[in-house]
Amino acid sequence: MMKQWFEITAKGPAKTAESVAACLIEIGSPGILEEEGDGENVIKAYIPADLSLDKNRILLKQRLKKLAWTYTGSFFENMDWLSKWKEHIKPIRISQRIVIKPTWKKVASRAGSIIIEIDPGMAFGTGSHASTMMCLKAADKLSNVVKGNSVLDVGTGSGILAITAAKLGAKKVVGLDTDPEALNVARANVGLNHAGKKVTITAKPLEKVKNRFSVIFANIIAEELIKIAGLLKARMMNNGFLILSGILKERVKEVEIVYKKLALRLFKVYAKGEWVCLVFCKQDRKSSN
Repeated sequence: MMKQWFEITAKGPAKTAESVAACLIEIGSPGILEEEGDGENVIKAYIPADLSLDKNRILLKQRLKKLAWTYTGSFFENMDWLSKWKEHIKPIRISQRIVIKPTWKKVASRAGSIIIEIDPGMAFGTGSHASTMMCLKAADKLSNVVKGNSVLDVGTGSGILAITAAKLGAKKVVGLDTDPEALNVARANVGLNHAGKKVTITAKPLEKVKNRFSVIFANIIAEELIKIAGLLKARMMNNGFLILSGILKERVKEVEIVYKKLALRLFKVYAKGEWVCLVFCKQDRKSSN
């Protein structure tokens, strides 16, 4: 059965466009299309037409009103729009060596390059969104910890972070997601990148994951990060790192307090536009003395 979507066309002042885009992604849009006008921007997005739709439409209306934006919406089943959306997705250089590219684009390879092939489908994770980009930068900076160790990716989406970890030299990577569509997309992307020997994509709930990991990604909204804080800490190795993203600036302190109460040390903060990524370390008491 084809998944139903609700198409949103929002209009408003350019100066608050980034905040509107952040709101749309937070309530479930895999991406956005943005067009600039004379002082007014138009943003098109698609959110799941599921049980959360009514709540999300009310939330969206309230937030957009504060930003001086309005929107119109309708149910949408035709997936031809994906072709148009794909035109806007371009290769992205994350660092000197990491490049994320859609499967339908070409990039020149050079010595030492790590090229990640991604076909996002309807799963979140093209590398273009600030929250994903910051996770990728954090992974590159922590590549010495990733290499030879185990990595967990909670809410894997397109599988982009799991695949990057594998290409950075991780010994074993587990990607979790509850969305059947995301699982299919992630598994396909793992195949495209020939990472199947290292990466396992599964619908297993986080609470049923028994192993511990040297690096954990959780690129999901702040509300969920707060709920699963204890579960994430329990799955960290001593001296391991936790990379949290998908956090709007207004929720940063709230998330930070929760994780610091779990005796995790804030290691680094990345910020881009409306979004923030927090990197925590679980320090072995013996090594901290």
